[in-house]
Amino acid sequence: MTTFDSSSRIIAHQDIHINILIEQATHLNIPLVGVPVIRASKESYASRISRALYLIAKRCGGRNNISTLVFGDLYLEHIRSWREKELAILGCQLQFPLRKVGYDELTKDLKESGIEVVLAATTVDGLEVGDHFDDTFAEKIKNLNNIDLFGENGEHHTIARVWTVSRH
Repeated sequence: MTTFDSSSRIIAHQDIHINILIEQATHLNIPLVGVPVIRASKESYASRISRALYLIAKRCGGRNNISTLVFGDLYLEHIRSWREKELAILGCQLQFPLRKVGYDELTKDLKESGIEVVLAATTVDGLEVGDHFDDTFAEKIKNLNNIDLFGENGEHHTIARVWTVSRH
């Protein structure tokens, strides 16, 4: 499940088009539920997620076996706190399996996966959309002041091109 802007079809925290995530999910054979967020609406984030969970349950014969929501947040405590506050009403457990995993471990996992990762957006002079997230990129980041390697402060966003490697 992911939320995206209903007008632009952009996934807000990643600054990528929903079609990229659809392509990833299709290649990985993972079901995906897109939750459109309407900016002008007064409906809360939690309400949108609740409606999506209801639709999933309805699709599964009325059974709602979803008790846990998982997020890929790394270090930003204010985002984690916001999620916990906003989604508490749902009664689901929230998990953050990547939280505070070291960058060396994450980088090693990415490298070993063989998945091509490229910059999809950036606000940093010296970085370009399309740059590969690799050792050269890491060195470039080290030479820039106060830039987080994984773009945790919004410096850049990446796309994992999972469709470039075999699922098997």
